[in-house]
Amino acid sequence: MSSDAPPTERVSVLIIEDQADVADSLALFLEHVCHCQVTVARDGEAGIRNALTLSPDVVVCDIGLPKKDGYEVATALSTMQRRPLLIAVTAYGDDESQEHGRRVGFDHYLVKPADPEELEVLIRARRLV
Repeated sequence: MSSDAPPTERVSVLIIEDQADVADSLALFLEHVCHCQVTVARDGEAGIRNALTLSPDVVVCDIGLPKKDGYEVATALSTMQRRPLLIAVTAYGDDESQEHGRRVGFDHYLVKPADPEELEVLIRARRLV
């Protein structure tokens, strides 16, 4: 699915994930395969601050985060003037969690382990908007 040639304009992605191995793996994939500009935050409060400061194109967010959970993050970011594409990547895969995620503002809800190609498709679609 991925192209070898980097796009002319890089999509900026903020990853909000407290598990270092998950965040680092995701960041490497997005940087090297999707050619995104990536920033990582390790908790919900830092994620909100980074989103407000950096105004990323896409936010990839876990739900079970310290300080503020992913639902609180999505609620806060849904009101941004330049609203990013909000993608939950979480272990909370039950129907109630997914419905709650949609209600608070997530555009997409992926259950861990998320398919990297599915994530790539969502980000590439954002690039075309």
